[in-house]
Amino acid sequence: MNIKTLLIRSLSGLVYVSLIVSAIIIGGTYFMVVFGLLVGLTLFEFHRLTGKQGSVDALQILSAIFGVILFVVASRISMFSPFFLLVFLLGFVVCCIVELFRNTPARIDNIAYFLLGQVYITMPICLMYEILSYNYIVLLALFVIIWASDTFAYLAGSLFGKHKLSPSISPNKSWEGVVGGLIGALLTALVFYLTVSEPTACEISVSLIRWLIFAVVIVVFGTLGDLLESLLKRTVGVKDSGHIMPGHGGLLDRLDSVIFAVIPAAVYIFIMSIIC
Repeated sequence: MNIKTLLIRSLSGLVYVSLIVSAIIIGGTYFMVVFGLLVGLTLFEFHRLTGKQGSVDALQILSAIFGVILFVVASRISMFSPFFLLVFLLGFVVCCIVELFRNTPARIDNIAYFLLGQVYITMPICLMYEILSYNYIVLLALFVIIWASDTFAYLAGSLFGKHKLSPSISPNKSWEGVVGGLIGALLTALVFYLTVSEPTACEISVSLIRWLIFAVVIVVFGTLGDLLESLLKRTVGVKDSGHIMPGHGGLLDRLDSVIFAVIPAAVYIFIMSIIC
């Protein structure tokens, strides 16, 4: 990697991290705008990937618009409200009606991928807003732990990687990298435990062991999320999900771990709230 490529990669990564962190800290409308854009752009990227499978041609623009609408509803009301469910079902009905009158050979596949995009991308990002409303530090920790884990996994895998994690899906990932990522995540959880002075929702911050378990949950499911996206890319025969982030690939390449890890992380928070 030459200096120019490294500089471009570093700058695009800095912009991405700055947007995510500032949106979480500021919250409110700014969070809704930034993460709403993430929903729409990532859905569009996802459907461009799935569209590489022969006759599949899901409604990219409609899916992106619908995903943003769902996220706005989740932000203004709640993704657990009956109205959110009604909007989701309405989107499904609209998608089915449009596909009925399209002259494409894979209309059922298109409907299936439309729904998959909402479940795989929109729902987890809506859940991030619920966690933000619960406590912004927890959502910030989720992202920072993922980033630290990715960095340590890359370094450990590059230096010591010998045993492949899943060679048929992602030949470059190793068990040594997973261990390195886990170490990085645990260290990051320790930093949060030591530095977060405010009562960050007692369910997590009440003890170091809960922070560490939180980190383990994120690493395990974040790694699986990474593999899932790698499987998608291998299925359609591409290296990156997109090119919106120079030096990094697409948004889905950056969000694959966190959108998969946020669900079990939320479950863990809920369980801790019961026993706290």
